[in-house]
Amino acid sequence: MLLPRLLSLLSLLMLVAASMPVAKYRPLPSLREQDAMEKKWVEKRHRLIPKILRAHGYDAWIITMREYAEDTVFRSLVSTTTTFSARRRTLFLFHTHPNITSPIHLVDNKPEIWDELNRVLDAIQPERIAVNIDEDMAFSDGLHTGEGRLLTSKLDTNLMMENVWAMVQEGFSEQVVQVGKTTAEDLEWWFRDVMRWRIGTGTWFPPTVDIYRSPSEPSLEQDPHMREGDMLHVDIGITAMGMNTDTQHLGYILRANETSPPRSLVRGLHRANRMQDMNRREMVPGRTGDEVFFAVKRAMKNEGLEGDVYSHPIGDYGHSAGAIIGMANWQDSIPGGGQNKVLKHYWTSVELAGFGAVPEWGVEKQRFELEEDVYWQESTNTFEWVFGQQTEFHLVQPKKGGDNNPKSDLGTSATSLSLVEGLGKLLGWHFARWL
Repeated sequence: MLLPRLLSLLSLLMLVAASMPVAKYRPLPSLREQDAMEKKWVEKRHRLIPKILRAHGYDAWIITMREYAEDTVFRSLVSTTTTFSARRRTLFLFHTHPNITSPIHLVDNKPEIWDELNRVLDAIQPERIAVNIDEDMAFSDGLHTGEGRLLTSKLDTNLMMENVWAMVQEGFSEQVVQVGKTTAEDLEWWFRDVMRWRIGTGTWFPPTVDIYRSPSEPSLEQDPHMREGDMLHVDIGITAMGMNTDTQHLGYILRANETSPPRSLVRGLHRANRMQDMNRREMVPGRTGDEVFFAVKRAMKNEGLEGDVYSHPIGDYGHSAGAIIGMANWQDSIPGGGQNKVLKHYWTSVELAGFGAVPEWGVEKQRFELEEDVYWQESTNTFEWVFGQQTEFHLVQPKKGGDNNPKSDLGTSATSLSLVEGLGKLLGWHFARWL
C-alpha cells in the first residue's frame, strides 16, 4: 500500500512543479522586424478608434502637436522604431464617417494645414468632436482612455515577459549570487547589464533588489552582502518595441541544511498568490478600479488575508492609462483613476504585497511583494498571466564541494540518507538538520 501512495504523491507533486514555467533567454527580432510588428499594432489601433468614438458618442477626435512638443498619445499612433518625434505641425483626425478615410494624417507648418482640416470636417459634418483636454487626469490631457484596449499581440508580449523571467531565474541563482560577496546593488547592476547588453532592451525604471533577513542575523548596515537564509526581492521591468513590463519576484538563499525555504516564507508566498488570483478574478470589464479594489479587499477579509493591493494598467507607459486598483500609499478609493473602468484588450500589472508572520525569524509582519502582468484572453473572457505566475521561490543553492548544481544534491548524499529520507527528498519533503 505504501508504494502506490508514494507514486500518487510523486505524480501530484510533479504536476504542481510543472505549473510554473521555466524561462529561457530568446533574442528579440531585428529592428526592421520590430518596426513591421509595431506598424501592425498601429494599424489595429487606427481601425479600432472609430468604433471607440461611436461607443462614447463622438463623431471625431482631433490631435495636433508640434515637433518636440508631442501629445501624450503620439507614440501610441506611430511606430516608435522609426518615428522618434512629431515633425513641424503633426495632426491626426479620427472620425466615424463610413466613406472617408480615417485617420487623416497631416504634417505641415504652413497655414494651409488648417484649410485641409476644415475641408475634411466640412465633409464629415461631426456633431461632437473630442480633444485631449482635462484638468484632473494627465492621460486624458494627452492620451485617450481606450488606448489600452489595443495592446493585443500575445506572442510578442510573451517574448518580453519570458526574457524578464529568464533574467530573474538566473539572477536569483548561485550562478550569479555569491554568498558573502554579492550585494543588492551588485545584483541591480547585473540586471541592468543583462537588459542592455544581452537581450538589447531598455527599462522605464532602474531595477531594485531588496534583502530581508531574520533580526537575529547581522543587519544590512552591518553586513550588506547576501547571506544564507536571506529572502530576496526584485522589482524589474523592461522596455522594447514601445511597450513596457513590470514584475516583482521573490528568491531565497538556502542554508546548507535546507532543501526549501522556511515553511512560513512559503506560506507567505502562497497567500500573496491567493491575493493575485483574487485581483485577476475581480477584474471584470465594466467595473471601476475602485470596485475591483474593494471586491478584492472583501475577498481577502473573508479568507483571513492581510496585505496591500496597488495594481495598474501598463503598456505604452509603465504606469499607463486606465483603471487604477488601489495605490501603495493609498489603500482606498483613488480619485480619477479609481473611477476609470476595466476594459478588455489591455494589460494590467497585478501588483500587491501580502502580509504574514515568520516565526522562524521572530517577525510578526513580513511583506511578500509580487507583481505579474495580465492580458485579456478572448477564449475564456478573463485576464490571464502573460507568461506565468510565481508560485515557488527562486532558490540560490548552497555550495557543496565547489559544485553549484542543485540536481547533484541527491546523488552525492544518497549514501548518507536513510531509505525514508531518500524517498522524502525525492518527493520534495523538507528535512532540516541542525548543525
